[in-house]
Amino acid sequence: MKTLRSILLSAILLGSMAGFAQHGRGHGHGHGHPHGGRKVVVVKRSPYRPARLVVYHPVWHPAYACNRRWVYFPRYNFYWDNWRNHYVFWNGTIWLSQPTAPAMIVNVNLASEKRYELKDDDDDVDDIYASNGQHKTEYKN
Repeated sequence: MKTLRSILLSAILLGSMAGFAQHGRGHGHGHGHPHGGRKVVVVKRSPYRPARLVVYHPVWHPAYACNRRWVYFPRYNFYWDNWRNHYVFWNGTIWLSQPTAPAMIVNVNLASEKRYELKDDDDDVDDIYASNGQHKTEYKN
């Protein structure tokens, strides 16, 4: 009985070692490629992306429901970031991101201003201002 148990244990141990050795070779798919010859798509997600889908009610218009990260205001050429609750704007020298409204809109009722939620493809773009030229022509006031 001990001999039978020893043989079975040895067979199981050898079988699992053989399977482990085969795993490193890609099982013959794709000639040893670690993903079996399949294309792997790497999606770069913003570190600010929330873990689950959220409907946003920005501080400048709590009754407004946003589904996208970025809201663009063409009249003042600035962005609202729903994920970070930040304004992103050009200060004449560089693009700034801050939680307080920039001076140019402190007394503006943003709820009544024309605005555009940018496309979902832009949600993971942290430097949205890199496409500002395109946004200025696509979204006119």
